[in-house]
Amino acid sequence: MKLNIFLITLLLISPLVLGAGREPETTRDNITLLQKKKLISEPEYWMEHAVEGGKCDGAKVAGLLVELVKVLKPVATKEEALDVLVQRALISSPDYWKKNAVAGGQCNGANVAIVLDRIVGRLPMEAPKSASVKPLEAMAFAKLKESYDVVIAGAGTGGCGAAMQAARMGCTVLLLEETDWIGGQMNAAAVTSMDEGGTLVRKRGLYREWCGLVASHYQPLGINFMTAYWNSHTCLEPRVGRHLLHVLLGDARGKGVLDLVERARVSKVIKMGDTVTGVEVVDLTEKDGKTRAIQCRVLIDATEWGDVIPLTGARYRVGNCTSDAIDVKRRVQDNTWTAVVKQYSKGVPEELRIAEAPPGYTEKVHAAFVKTLVDGEKVGSQDKPWTWATFIGYRGMPDSSRPGDSPPITRTHLNYNNDYVASVAEIEDPVQRKATDRAMRLKTLHLIYFMQHTLGKTDWAVANDEGYDTPCNREAIDEWLQERPELGPYRAIFYQFSIIPYVRESRRIIGLHTMTAREIERKNGKPVQFPHTVALGDYPVDMHGSMQKQWLELDLDREADIPDKFGGKGSGPFAIPFESFIPEKVDGFLPAEKNISQSRMVNGATRLQPHTMMMGQAVGAIAALSIQNNVQPRALDPGLVQRVLLEAGSVLNIEPMTKTK
Repeated sequence: MKLNIFLITLLLISPLVLGAGREPETTRDNITLLQKKKLISEPEYWMEHAVEGGKCDGAKVAGLLVELVKVLKPVATKEEALDVLVQRALISSPDYWKKNAVAGGQCNGANVAIVLDRIVGRLPMEAPKSASVKPLEAMAFAKLKESYDVVIAGAGTGGCGAAMQAARMGCTVLLLEETDWIGGQMNAAAVTSMDEGGTLVRKRGLYREWCGLVASHYQPLGINFMTAYWNSHTCLEPRVGRHLLHVLLGDARGKGVLDLVERARVSKVIKMGDTVTGVEVVDLTEKDGKTRAIQCRVLIDATEWGDVIPLTGARYRVGNCTSDAIDVKRRVQDNTWTAVVKQYSKGVPEELRIAEAPPGYTEKVHAAFVKTLVDGEKVGSQDKPWTWATFIGYRGMPDSSRPGDSPPITRTHLNYNNDYVASVAEIEDPVQRKATDRAMRLKTLHLIYFMQHTLGKTDWAVANDEGYDTPCNREAIDEWLQERPELGPYRAIFYQFSIIPYVRESRRIIGLHTMTAREIERKNGKPVQFPHTVALGDYPVDMHGSMQKQWLELDLDREADIPDKFGGKGSGPFAIPFESFIPEKVDGFLPAEKNISQSRMVNGATRLQPHTMMMGQAVGAIAALSIQNNVQPRALDPGLVQRVLLEAGSVLNIEPMTKTK
């Protein structure tokens, strides 16, 4: 019998879930945890007063702030504590607390509860068991087996999430990656600032384990990893992210089969009728491109562009077109070729300095940068143009080359005013994709020149210690510069750019259910709690450069669904149903990235790294259970998937659940 939403609710409030190491979701549980860790005195007082409608004694609150902030940094006074809270983006302004957290003053109990909750979200995390496991190494193309239960194309966050879950459930798994870096947009594209809509996402399944791994790496070094978005979100250096994903994959393999092959791509899908039965894989390290035929029970597309979908014959959406009526001129979200930059305390290496304006750096290019970025130390994301301090704090990273706390920010990645207009052509046409990739790289080079010369940041340049100078990257750059020899002087810089672009939008399958903007509305209405929810998202709808009526899918969304600003339609949990992962007709095939069945606007909220990792975990469970039950994914009982995910520590209910007496 299928599990229904009422049973899911019971599971969510059972000891199974609440005891799985998740951070508490009520003020009472927050205080209990802080008391257990000896980080709070008078817990009974706070349980009574730090509640909605409660009033807290100002002097007690001042003492509480000093106690709590010691979790982050040693402080002796309320003023020092407030400075730290502002630096770490735990409060927006100290003014309220300066006025009310004083002898004779009173503080709103709900405000105190919010600070308690945010501090709990910053408590040191215990290292997961996977932290001590040997990383999974990529194997040679020649060692590919003839068959696997599951073949996954693309080793980004979605592909890795699917591989880990399927392998942990006993499947034999082949994970393929076109480049020589795993991690997709998170690592290979250097978008290592985790785009979390709220702290709830850190309490879910694989992403919780991921955050624990990040903490286990940086905490012993005394380095703050909550550096992104002006010291408020989890972040890491790309090379660290790459290593930790290999660790998680090594743990998931255990004693089973999880093979990782880099520089390999699915070039053909083998079908029997409407059912996928295998693939042909091409070796990208050789000019001749040797291929191998491999059988599989389930094929998963976790590529950045949804490149496997057309090979299956499944119908799909791209931009606001469907695959039977593609217009390559239609807009999609802007993409970005990022670059990690850092401050060189001992001087920028000569080969990373840009002595003169690069080709294509016109007055128009210069004026656009001037309009968006100026020097300055004030941080204010709403101010235009952004100051340098706002700019580097936006995607701020921990910096292992300069051990210590943060701020200051000394490493970041460039992802703001170097966005590049994109269209359906980049998704559908490999030739146009390559041309646009090159144009994006050049725009980022222009931005670095602007930083060094106009802003005078001569001690900043592309980071040369992330490990991006790889055979794959060199191959792409050398081919380009052979055609553009005037760019030759910048070769050493290009070698250090990220491996792939930050791709925000891909092909999307047409599935049993296509999610729409109304179903994830979180401001003027409540998001839908689907009976067959298998993952949650929580990010706002964010569609770079293409949020206009003419680019909408008016058969799915309405002009009224367009946010008037970032977060204009709210943020917070929304549900993603099982049916959005199941293609209309094609069997033996699942999506596990930005390519699920959803509208463009919903894609603007699901495309982020934490969400694709959790969606990938759901897909891994679907694939494994369909194999174990000898049925196609569409015939699988979604309740079985929900149970497995709950047991793995995922959260599937939009509303927070608490224990009942």
